Amino acid sequence: MASESHEGLSAMSAAATALQGHWRYCEKCSCLHYAGTARCPAGGVHNHSTSSNYSLLSGGGGAGQDDWRWCKKCQVLSYTGGGGGSNGPCSAGGNHDTNGSGNYRLTHNDSSAPGQQNWRWCRKCFGLAYAGGSAGRCQSGGTHDHGGSGHYTLSIDGNPPNGGQDQWRWCSKCQLLAYDGYNACAGGGAHISNPSGLYSVTHNDPNAPGQQGWKWCNKCYVLCHSSPGAGRGVCPKRGTHDYSNSGNYTVLHNVPNPGNDYQSGWRWCSQCHALWYKQNNHARCPQAPNNNHTDQPSGQYWIRHQPA
Repeated sequence: MASESHEGLSAMSAAATALQGHWRYCEKCSCLHYAGTARCPAGGVHNHSTSSNYSLLSGGGGAGQDDWRWCKKCQVLSYTGGGGGSNGPCSAGGNHDTNGSGNYRLTHNDSSAPGQQNWRWCRKCFGLAYAGGSAGRCQSGGTHDHGGSGHYTLSIDGNPPNGGQDQWRWCSKCQLLAYDGYNACAGGGAHISNPSGLYSVTHNDPNAPGQQGWKWCNKCYVLCHSSPGAGRGVCPKRGTHDYSNSGNYTVLHNVPNPGNDYQSGWRWCSQCHALWYKQNNHARCPQAPNNNHTDQPSGQYWIRHQPA
């Protein structure tokens, strides 16, 4: 599988718009982080470090095969049209939970379709897995079984086709297609995005009002402030934060109430350099001996917010 060729996840979405979605609040560490949880059958969370970016068509009708759904427990794309709408086994326990998922349509048995081929359906776990590399770990145990599968082609490293949804990734451990990124939380394990609302952060806009110098850590997915001479802050994935490939983010700072679209209560932690939500009592800092973030000498920050 080819490694990421786009200029870093500086664009963690392909569009060069000022506001970038897909940010979440973690109720365990109280930090703002990018993307959601991802349970991998090979252990821990999915590893998308060598994945390209995939885009999927959502909604029924048109060419392709319908009845693909996203499992909100393991983040994997699975087929639910195999009779009775049943779901395959999930690495997070039980069967896939596709409640709340939209309908995804995949290019099927079309050798002339543009994109990356060699994707197959596994008849054991019902997941979509890449068959052009290693066998991959199956959620039902052992390796994937592609017997009886058709041939699927996925759009890769481009803008979402016809308004499709991007931010899908290939997991190099289990070979499955999973939504969102891999991440690590100071509270242990992966970030929990439920019951988070949707947050947007101004991205790569030097004329935007607010405080610049905010960066995304590509190890823990947390938004941190990178000020000259202040170091990089401690990362929950060991060592310090890694801002390579990050874009430039701007956050409203010490301003009067900017409106109902913004949420107050956010602070900068001078210990780990992350942006955290002070209104929650479960603030976990990877550096502090008492596990608590500090709001000294932070000012007040506002984040654009859409309730869940």
